[in-house]
Parts: sequence; C-alpha cells; structure tokens
Amino acid sequence: MPRRAQPPVNERVRGWLFERAEDEVLRRNGDNRIVGQYGTTWLDITDRQNGMALLHAEGWRSYGKRQPARLARLSYLWGPDDAGAGPWAVRVSGTVTTVTDALAWLTPAEVAAAEAKGRRVRRQGDVYAVETTRAHDGRGLDLLPDSHEWRASTRYLLHRPADGRRHRALRLPWPVRFVPQTAYEMGRTNTRTNAD
Repeated sequence: MPRRAQPPVNERVRGWLFERAEDEVLRRNGDNRIVGQYGTTWLDITDRQNGMALLHAEGWRSYGKRQPARLARLSYLWGPDDAGAGPWAVRVSGTVTTVTDALAWLTPAEVAAAEAKGRRVRRQGDVYAVETTRAHDGRGLDLLPDSHEWRASTRYLLHRPADGRRHRALRLPWPVRFVPQTAYEMGRTNTRTNAD
C-alpha cells in the first residue's frame, strides 16, 4: 500500500501557527470569521515575520434587512510575548495586512518620534518606556494600566496582566516617561483600549 504524501513542511508549520493564533484570538473574545449574505469568510494568515503572524479576513457582512451588506474587515496581530509569558493577540485596523504595518499602526507617534531621534525605548506588554530628561522622569504614570507598577526607588517596571501571566520585571536605569500602546477592543467595535 503506497504511503500517503504529507503536506510540505511549510504548510504544516503554517497550519500549526494558524491554529495557535486563532486560539489566542478566540480566547481574547475576538472573531474568527465574517458572516454575511454571500457566505462566511474565515481568518487566514496574510503575513509572517519574526515569529509573528497577521490574521486577516474580509467579506460582506449583513447588518439587517433594511441595510445593504457592507464590506467588513478584521485583522489581528499575533505573536509570542516578549517577556516569555505566552502568546498574545491584538486587534488592529482591518485595512492592515502585514506584520510591519500592524506594528507601525500599534506604535504611538510619540514612541516613533523618540526612536527616530535615537532615544532608547523599551516595551513591556502594552506600555513603552521612552528615554527622557531627568526633569520629565516618571511622566505618564497616570496613564499606566492597572496591570503595571512603576517602582521608582529600584527603577523597575512590573507587569501582571489580569490573566495571571507574569512578565519579567523591566529595569530602566535612565530617566523615562511612559506611553501606553492601544489597539481596538476585541469584538465589533472601533473603541481603542490598552493593547494587552
């Protein structure tokens, strides 16, 4: 009996990656499909870079009998957490179809400007720590999400997300100001929230 040929390795890896990414999107209450009058469109990977994947779907969603179907788009950026606490997924603009564009969309303008000026920038979860002057050290503390704690005496930023995963403490020996990262809330909304 002839042996069945397995899909190529890149297809198996892509399938494994997609399953992990879709599971994380669903775990965070995201949608994995667009249901409309012309059928269902499912998420698919449109780009992969540096261990991250961009999941995207577009289709015609019905919004009721009196409303014509409208083009709807979903995009999620998925990847391993930078602190080793597990995978994460955030919803980005539905027009985004590449990892590079998703990262640019997520990066606050203040952070991009600081990087362009050669300032040091570190990220922990959904908070950026941007190098600044001593006079501005600690700015943005009022913007820190509840899951973050700044310990000025030891210069450590701590992050304990609501799901219980622990992130490594981030040591910041230079003066810093904090800038939160935002993304769209999961579900059918255009409201932005912390991207954790």
